[in-house]
Amino acid sequence: MDEVSSLDQHTLGVYRAILFHKEHDPERLAQLLNRTTEQVEEALVLLTRLSLLAPSRDTPGGVRAVNPSLGLKVLLQREERELASRQQRIEQNRAALAALAAEYTASGRSGGLDGAEHLDNVDDIRTRLEALAESCTHESLAFHPGKALTEESVEAGRPLNERAMDRGVRFRTVYLDSVAGDRVTRAHAQWMAERGSEIRTSPTLPMRLLIVDTTAAVVAGLPGQAQPSALLFSSQPVVLAMRALFEAYWEHASPLDGPGDALPGGLTPQERKLLQLLASGLTDEAVARALGIGVRTERRIVADLMERLGASSRFEAGVQATRREWI
Repeated sequence: MDEVSSLDQHTLGVYRAILFHKEHDPERLAQLLNRTTEQVEEALVLLTRLSLLAPSRDTPGGVRAVNPSLGLKVLLQREERELASRQQRIEQNRAALAALAAEYTASGRSGGLDGAEHLDNVDDIRTRLEALAESCTHESLAFHPGKALTEESVEAGRPLNERAMDRGVRFRTVYLDSVAGDRVTRAHAQWMAERGSEIRTSPTLPMRLLIVDTTAAVVAGLPGQAQPSALLFSSQPVVLAMRALFEAYWEHASPLDGPGDALPGGLTPQERKLLQLLASGLTDEAVARALGIGVRTERRIVADLMERLGASSRFEAGVQATRREWI
């Protein structure tokens, strides 16, 4: 769910002008408030998201101010729902980061990460992953963000996966929603699912992660890491924190090929996340990177959403998406 934003004096000024002057045209509001049209349009989007503006029945395409008392009640109810939905993930992220901070602090005293191994080349990473796969006896958990799998990596890992399944290892994996558009990755995910693995997808993932039983966690793709590189943690508090982070994302992810939670307007989770990322001010390039898709694909999805919303600009699309509660 999207985050509730704070009301600043400028946004309140726009709301007050609509409430008392019955004015809703961005250009006239800009003149009235001595602001630019762009500033007024940004405030209109925010006010609509906060349910303080509603579509006008008298003026098609226009807006009207919601009664402040009702607006406050709706805003508080919405914020309470969002807080309840996000609380678990916040706590899990906090636990994960706290454990990593403790490890990092310990490294300053000992000269190295206690219970951690830094892997800084592809051969070392593959060697350790193979050893972990062979040692796994209970459960393997993984995040697969970013680039799609290659046929070479799939074929290399298949014998390891089959031997682990024969030992009764339970696999749970979260891919990006964009896996639907990649033949190799999707085929591998379906192959795993047909053999009892549980596969889900998420619009975004924080890092590349592998957790083996409760004994080891391999983290890659963190900001500031040289590529390719990874950190292997064997400290149980860190492994358990990483596991808690995995569970938080797993709970909100959608089953592969499953219907998932019903979203307004027939949106997919990826489309809704894209709208939220655009509304937060990210560029096309940053949005595409977060979703694990190409910029061309991202722009095609944006164009499709604008057509479905009947919008001629991204600003209008944002307003229409908010009014329809798509974001």
